[in-house]
Amino acid sequence: MVDISVIGTLLLIGEFLRAKVKLLQTILVPPAVIAGFLALMFGPQSPVEQLKVLPLSSSFGTYASVLIVVIFAATPIGDKPQKEAMSGSRLSGMFFNVTGIAVLQYAVGMLVTLVLLVKLYPSLNENFGLMMATGFYGGHGTAAAVGSALNNLGVPNMTDLGNACATIGIVGGIISGMIIINWGTRKGYTHYVDNPSELPTEMRTGLVAPANQKSCAKGTVASICLDPLGFHVGIVMFACWVGYMASAWFASWTLNTFSIKISIPEFCLSLIAGILLNGLLNKTGTHKYVDRGTVQRIQGTATDFLMISGIGSLNLSVVFEYAIPLIVVCAVGFLINWIWFMAIGAKSSEEDWFERNMMVWGHATGVAATGVLLQRVVDPELKSRGIEDSGIADVFNRPILIALQVFPPIVIVNMGTYGSWIVTGVCFACVAVMWIFAYITKGWVPRRPIKTY
Repeated sequence: MVDISVIGTLLLIGEFLRAKVKLLQTILVPPAVIAGFLALMFGPQSPVEQLKVLPLSSSFGTYASVLIVVIFAATPIGDKPQKEAMSGSRLSGMFFNVTGIAVLQYAVGMLVTLVLLVKLYPSLNENFGLMMATGFYGGHGTAAAVGSALNNLGVPNMTDLGNACATIGIVGGIISGMIIINWGTRKGYTHYVDNPSELPTEMRTGLVAPANQKSCAKGTVASICLDPLGFHVGIVMFACWVGYMASAWFASWTLNTFSIKISIPEFCLSLIAGILLNGLLNKTGTHKYVDRGTVQRIQGTATDFLMISGIGSLNLSVVFEYAIPLIVVCAVGFLINWIWFMAIGAKSSEEDWFERNMMVWGHATGVAATGVLLQRVVDPELKSRGIEDSGIADVFNRPILIALQVFPPIVIVNMGTYGSWIVTGVCFACVAVMWIFAYITKGWVPRRPIKTY
């Protein structure tokens, strides 16, 4: 209770600073990131003993690996994609754009680690090659999930390194995204704005004026019977519980059957439970009592709290020990994202390529919310459908990305360097297959001119 109270207070302070400090508004740093740094500066991991004033418990650093289960369980609940939107070269291009960069980050991260970093730092575990993609495309939630899974497999410190990559990705992604937007407006690539300073005040400060405030959820059950929020929390936590139980059962079954304990992370199985539960709700017609907005509020709150826990519990000694590998792999990550932005993204959309690719840039360096933020800077009325198409693409690429989070750590731990090269080769091969598919379906047209307005 004390930990949650401290985290909530830090979140309020982060929003206050975002609303008052112009620099934070200019670079659009999320309040949760500000709160995370405050927790790191004044919490138990502070490098200065005298600054350790926040009464956070020893469990503070474990919340990220728990909250990620809530986030994944909530992802599909209440969602009902529109079938008519799931076709055409436009969607094919977005699928390749969004998914290809994610897989490429894994491939390049592994390649740089195997060819360079483990030779310079022999103590560096080869699983470090997964951390850039885990943190960049996956964000703090995925870093917590994969780091926890690796820790269970006997590989320490990866949660800290993954969270470090995620922090660099989300802050660097926003700052570099604003730089790219200013460059794009000067080049004439933007379709809907001529100056990013046109960004609404509410997006800069985070505070919505009373005239523009809207309800963010609706009541689907009578509060005299059951509070609607409690009802939706119950649905999400049911999927979480099924995920935990399934993970425990599978580990026990493999141990008893094959004498080898194989664990599937709870976050993965909670997602599957959420998908099955959502399918049952849609099939039975009871989906009309599930409000997607309320589920997203639960998911969003869990994400904010997770980011604070992940950043605030960083083991700075581990981060400083591997500072050079972190800098190298993150620099490479931003480089390949930029090359992809111009070589693939610019050729994947016939209209509004720049606006749609700002969604991909944000997604590939932080989380989907970062992409939404950057797209709204250049497309305030969301006319380019970057958010909708990337959301649909995410429905189809989710199995690929979940597989990349679950199987590579197991392969690398059990097969060593040989397994690392297998993971690297498979990732590059996946990118190549998707590239060919995008070319055939005209989702990526190499001779398409970069359009200006």
